[in-house]
Parts: sequence; structure tokens; C-alpha cells
Amino acid sequence: MIRTVFTAVIAAFAMFMFSVPAEAQRRNKDEEKVEGRALSAKVGEIILAAQELLQAEPAQNGAAIVELNKALTRDDLSPYERSIAYQMRGQARYGNKDVPGTIADWEAAIATGALLKGEVDALLPNIGQLWISEEQYVKGATVLERWIAGGGKPNSRIHMMIASAWAQVDQFRKALTHAEAGFRLANPKEKKHFDLLNYLYNTLKMYGKQANLLEKQVSIWPGDKQTWRSIASLKAQANKSKEAFEINKIMYLNGMLTTEQELLSLSQYYSYYEVPYRGAKILEREMNAGRVSKSKKNLKTLSEMWRQAREYDKAIPVLTQAAQASDDGSLFVNLGEAYLAENRYAEAVSALRKGLTKGGVKKPGNVYLLIADALYKQDQPRKALVEFEKAKNYSYSRKSSDGWMKFIHNSFEVERNKIKFRKAVKLDECKNQEDRLKRMGGTKIEGMEDITEECVGILAADVERIQAEKQAKRAKAS
Repeated sequence: MIRTVFTAVIAAFAMFMFSVPAEAQRRNKDEEKVEGRALSAKVGEIILAAQELLQAEPAQNGAAIVELNKALTRDDLSPYERSIAYQMRGQARYGNKDVPGTIADWEAAIATGALLKGEVDALLPNIGQLWISEEQYVKGATVLERWIAGGGKPNSRIHMMIASAWAQVDQFRKALTHAEAGFRLANPKEKKHFDLLNYLYNTLKMYGKQANLLEKQVSIWPGDKQTWRSIASLKAQANKSKEAFEINKIMYLNGMLTTEQELLSLSQYYSYYEVPYRGAKILEREMNAGRVSKSKKNLKTLSEMWRQAREYDKAIPVLTQAAQASDDGSLFVNLGEAYLAENRYAEAVSALRKGLTKGGVKKPGNVYLLIADALYKQDQPRKALVEFEKAKNYSYSRKSSDGWMKFIHNSFEVERNKIKFRKAVKLDECKNQEDRLKRMGGTKIEGMEDITEECVGILAADVERIQAEKQAKRAKAS
């Protein structure tokens, strides 16, 4: 796959400069004359004939090669004449799509030693690019770098081509130097300039630079969803999840998040950053719009967000639907907890018991604790004790159960003591009534002449109690 990508990149930058042979025959007026740089009459005729064939419409490349072969077979050619013939034959071979032959001829032209530096510099970029087109990446990149080192002035395209060539052979550091240079020179910057540099930064784990590059890219193409996603991913990798969240919010607001997974991820981002209400609202809206399915898993996610937001009234209908579709009882337990939070204790007990009946609850002891709590809050402490007793069967809930049971039993004792105290107070009151009547004798005072009916019963019961205690003592003594 990577090879295909870089082949495409190289092709995108491969715009060769093939006016070299004609340039080699023209001289600037101020160019220094060099001894031996002249064509003999016979060779000149051959060169002229070949040039006419090359300039024909269409170019007669095959015929030109035949003519130039005549020149190159001569033993009396000067180095300069040979260099001209090689250059022109290379051009003709390129016209015939013979790239290896073209490279060989132009390299042979340089090897004659007759070319001026400017002429060599005109050939080298073409040779380097042709090597790269032949998938000889190291050769091509090396030739082009040699040309640059000698004073060549590469444009953005040449730099990017060298970068692509080095990347093809996994020389990413070498590639990066040229990719950055090509990127700086590119004006205007196109997608291909960003793509190569982005790949290299990622491969070399230079995530900070990659993020900066992508931010520049998205400023040019703000509608590029993939670039936004890449930036968010890089932010997350750099432990800047808050920034990644902000980028996802921007994408959502601009309509770039459309798949179910994208929308679920966004809502979960909200939940993670303690804004579960907003996440739940988005998820609910997308479910109603049909872009997120009302699957058991998604309903569970939505209900958890409502619970996290403490919006239990909204969580309850979602949980009810999810619990009924679930294969185990865990969601019924969640539903019971939501009912408890809303002080709907009877419904909480019903949901919690359904969860236990359906099975699959991870910690049933804790569920018994919840049921007991709901019963206690309905003023049913003895029923609550039954559930607490069940919770004691599990090690993780035993301590809490023991504490609650002790508390309830203590409350029973307190209540018994309260009743006993109230009875003692009432008995004292009744005895006072009895003593008062004895002290009054036959005196009659309105409202105080009789013992109340209630006290008559209490005093009689107290006499019976005393007699029963005396009998018990005698029986014990005998």
C-alpha cells in the first residue's frame, strides 16, 4: 500500500525538463570560449539532420537515432561532438519511451568531460528524476542531491520528489529534510504537499509537528473531515483529550459527525468531561432521528448518562425499555436504583426483585441491601430484616447488613423502652388518682370524685402482675 502511495506522489511531482539538448547547442554571448567546442563539417551535417528530425511534427525519433548512431560510430569524434550526439540521442530515446536508454546516453554525455558545469547541471535533474521513475530510488535521489550540492536550485516539486524517493526505501529522516523544504517552497500549497509531510511526521512520531501541520491544512480546507479526525486523534495521543473533545464538538456543530460510532463517541466525551446531561441530550436526539440505533447497548449508555446527570426521571423510561430487552437482570437493578433516587420505593423493590429473578447480577448481596433499604423507608423494618439476613450470605455485603440489623434491633429496643416508660408514667398517674380518692375520704370535688375507666383497667392489671410475681416467688421457694 505504501509503495502505491509513494508511486502516486512521485508521479504527481514528475514534470521533466527536456529542453536540455537544444540548450546545450546555444551559447550565451558572454560565455567563455572553450577550446575544442566546435563541430566538424561532417559531424555537423549529421547533428543538423538529427535535429531537424527531432523538431519535425511529429518528431521522427527513430530516424534521428539512426542518424546519431552514424556519428557515434565514428572514431574521430571529439569529446564535445560525442557529448552533443549522446544528448540528442538521449532525447530521441526518451521520445521513444526508452527511459533506460535515455539515462545511459545522458550519463555518457557527462562522462565525456566536455560539458560545461551549466550543461551538466541541466542534465542531472532529468537523470535523477528518470532514475526515480524507473524505481531506482536511491540512485535518483542521490543524483538529485549531488546536483543540489553542486549549486542546483531545486523547486518545491524536485524536493518533494526526492523526499518521496527516500521514503520509498524507508530513509525517513533523509526524506523529511526535502519534504519540509518542498513544503516551504510550495506556493500555493496543495494537498499532496501536506500528505507526504504528514506521513513522515507520523512515521517519525513527531506528533506535535504533525498536529501543527494538520491545523494549517484544515485552515485551508475546513471541510476536510479526515483532517479534523486526525487532529483529534493526535491530541488524544498527546494526552490532550480535552482539546480532542473540543475538536469533536466543532465537527459535530459543522455536521461532520454522521456515523453511529462517531455520535456515540461524542456523547461519551461529554460524559467523561462531567457534562453527562449534554451528552445524554445529544444521544437521545440522535436516537430519535434514527442516526443511532436503539439497541440494548445504546439504551444502556443513554440511561447511564441520565443517571450520571442525576436526571432519574429521564433515566427510568429508558432503563425500563433496556431492562426488558436485556438478557440479564443488571439493568433491572439499575432501574431499581433510579426508582430509589426518586423515592419511589415500592417500584424500586419490584424492579430489584425482577433483577434477581432474571439472574446474571454480579453482586446479589448488594441488591438485597437495596431492597432492605427500600422496605425500611416504607416503614417495614421487619421485612427489611429478612432481606438484610439474605445479604449476610455474601462476604462483600455482610458488614453493611450486620450494621443495619443492629441498628434496627436497637430501634426496636428503644421503642420497647419508650412503651415501657409510657406505661410506667400512666401507672403512676393512675396510682395518684387512687391515692387522692383515699385521702379525700367522703369529700366530693367535681371532676375528681372517680378514677378514670382507663386507670381502673391499668390498676387491676398491675394488681394481677404483683400477685403473679408473688406466686412465682413462692413456687420457687418451695
